[in-house]
Amino acid sequence: MGASTNSKSPLVSSIISGLLSLVIFATLRFCADWFNGSQLNVLLGGYLFSWLFILSLTCVSNAEMVIFGQDFQAKLVPEILFCLALTVAAAGIVHRVCATTSILFSLVGLYFLNRISTKHYSNVVAPVDAPARKSGKKFK
Repeated sequence: MGASTNSKSPLVSSIISGLLSLVIFATLRFCADWFNGSQLNVLLGGYLFSWLFILSLTCVSNAEMVIFGQDFQAKLVPEILFCLALTVAAAGIVHRVCATTSILFSLVGLYFLNRISTKHYSNVVAPVDAPARKSGKKFK
C-alpha cells in the first residue's frame, strides 16, 4: 500500500496546489481595491502573488511528474518562466507595483524552493577519486 500512496502523491499535490492557486488568485482579484489603498498593502499584494507563483509552479511540476515520471524536473525556460509570467500578469491586473514586488518575492521563494527540492530529491553519489598524478613534470 505504501507504493501506491507514494505514486499518487504528486497527483494529489498537483490538484491541491492548483486549487489553492485558484483560490488565492480569486481572493486577490476580489480584494484588488484594498491593495490599491496604501504602499504597504501593495507590498503585501506582491508577497501574496509570490505564493500564487509557488503554488502554480508546484501544480505544473507535479502534473509533469505524473505524466512524464517521478524523475522529471521543472526547468527554467518552459515551466518557471511560464508560471512567473502568469503571476506577473495576474499581479499587474491588481497593481503595477504588485507585479514588480511579486517578481522579487517569487525569486526569493524560488531560491528556497530549490534548496528544499535539492535536499529532498538529490541522489548523493560518492565522488570517484581520480588517479593520482605524478607531481614531477619533465620538460623537453
